[in-house]
Amino acid sequence: MMRATKIHRGVCEQGPRRWIAALLVVVAALSGCGPRGPQRFQIEGAVTCDGKPVPSGTIRFEPDSTKGNRGPVGYAAIIDGRYATATEGSKGSLRGPLVAILTGGPARDPKVEFPTMWFTEYRTTLTLEPKSGVTTFDFDVPKETPKPK
Repeated sequence: MMRATKIHRGVCEQGPRRWIAALLVVVAALSGCGPRGPQRFQIEGAVTCDGKPVPSGTIRFEPDSTKGNRGPVGYAAIIDGRYATATEGSKGSLRGPLVAILTGGPARDPKVEFPTMWFTEYRTTLTLEPKSGVTTFDFDVPKETPKPK
């Protein structure tokens, strides 16, 4: 009987140490060693149409796959002629060749459910090579941009 007690005591004494070690390994594996996903960079700037600030709209920064750039899309709202991917509800962009896709129109009016947009899916290319901090890109959408149907 004494022998069984000694064996049981030895297993119990080692058990908590093994559980703690296993728990630390699991926590370390789940926490990772850095940020998840590719590094994103902040972009901000002005959006005008024929030289006038665009009151409302959206801007997306898609990696230009025709130039070998791949990854998640960056985006921001255009408000009073300005956008910033650092604002709440926005996401920064990847570096490298990008396609900027803009949609813009009149100021938001709660009485108008579907306003007539000035332009939709206006596309232009750019290359984001951030040095430090926030990178600025301004866009002037030409007046001749086809209006949506």
